[in-house]
Amino acid sequence: MWDLRQAAREIGARLGEVREPCTATGATCDSRKVRPGDLFVALPGQRHDGHEFVQQAFARGAAGALISRPLDVGHNLLLTQDTQRALWALAAWRRRQLTMPVIGVTGSFGKTTTKELLTAALSSRYRTYRAPESYNTELGVPLSILSVPDDAEAVVLELGMTARGEIHELTELAQPWGGIITGVGEAHLATAGSVEDIAEAKWELAAAIPEEGPLALAWDYPQLRARIERCQAVVVRFGRNKQADFRPLDVDGGDPAGIAFRAATPAGVVSARVPLLGEHVATLACGALAMAWSMGVRPEAAARALEDARPVPHRLELLSAPFGWILDDSYNANPLSVRAALQTVTSLHLPVGRRAALLGDMLDLGPNEAWYHQRMVQEAHWHGLDNLYCFGERASKVFEAWPGPGAAEAQDLERLIQRIREDLAGSPSLLLVKGSRRIGLEHVAEVLAAS
Repeated sequence: MWDLRQAAREIGARLGEVREPCTATGATCDSRKVRPGDLFVALPGQRHDGHEFVQQAFARGAAGALISRPLDVGHNLLLTQDTQRALWALAAWRRRQLTMPVIGVTGSFGKTTTKELLTAALSSRYRTYRAPESYNTELGVPLSILSVPDDAEAVVLELGMTARGEIHELTELAQPWGGIITGVGEAHLATAGSVEDIAEAKWELAAAIPEEGPLALAWDYPQLRARIERCQAVVVRFGRNKQADFRPLDVDGGDPAGIAFRAATPAGVVSARVPLLGEHVATLACGALAMAWSMGVRPEAAARALEDARPVPHRLELLSAPFGWILDDSYNANPLSVRAALQTVTSLHLPVGRRAALLGDMLDLGPNEAWYHQRMVQEAHWHGLDNLYCFGERASKVFEAWPGPGAAEAQDLERLIQRIREDLAGSPSLLLVKGSRRIGLEHVAEVLAAS
């Protein structure tokens, strides 16, 4: 809880329409997600101006609002010239008040899943707050910091990037004591450059961790191993590499209820079950175990606590459908995550006669995007899928390389949905839905699951 009067003084805002209690317990810029006690941040947007929703925010229990123009609705109104800049300053002020360790999580994939796994592992010993959803941007991170409860004993933040320097800026705000880098791969190549450039961008988290702080580092990636001499933090290695301190063994990814594995740790081998899908999750879980161990949580206790991790919507989420099941992994896509999703859809033990995939465009891959999409279709064939459906200008162009049944549409998504319904009717089927976030394939998963 923080005082809005003091907050206004710290950021140079004018506080008007003061009403008790003049305190906030969190912050959001989405009026639909306001909880009682939140500060609503009215941000200008491409489609809508947040000031249009201030009244709705107060109707849902907002404690105040950060605004950039005078309004005649609400109370505890912090008037400033630039709400986004003020949000950052407000979060920096609040961060200085927090004394618990903050752990940053970044990587080319698995950030949100690792954040959830680490929160579960740490919660066996600490009251742990984690950033909601995928709040990993220049807006999400400050909103998360402003929402840390006073009684939290550990904080887990997710740090995203599209270009060099962005994680550095986020770490200057978050001031992480420890961190996890899940791995590097072909993501944001259009803005970041090469995979080597991406590794350098992710390493900005490692550079921000103090000497006494731990860094759980994915040891399967030579681009990360090559930077180890530049790290002042205490490095704990995780991955399938035999040199890793925390390593998954005997991974069973076929159970629709979740994965099971054993983890080799410095304290011995422990068994774990995680109610999430995908064999790659076992490696991410080892990263969570590594960080928890660095914070004094025994591997046995942390492994048991992993059972409390909860699936994240649109990330390998198994849904029932009239034709069988949908594996909804529609939140985002890059070549690494598509590969993991294809492996998952073919390894799940389900009574299905057909395994299919709807693959949408992978965005931000730079000049070699056509090659990556061709490879995506090839990998669908190598994994033995029965049907393939492609959506988007990029994915539809390479569909001709697919040797089996299916269809492609560059723009007409509704037509493709109808084709999928027709093709998969009859014998039980499992359909993977995967694409970059801006493609909007979560709509397909929801429609097909309901129809």
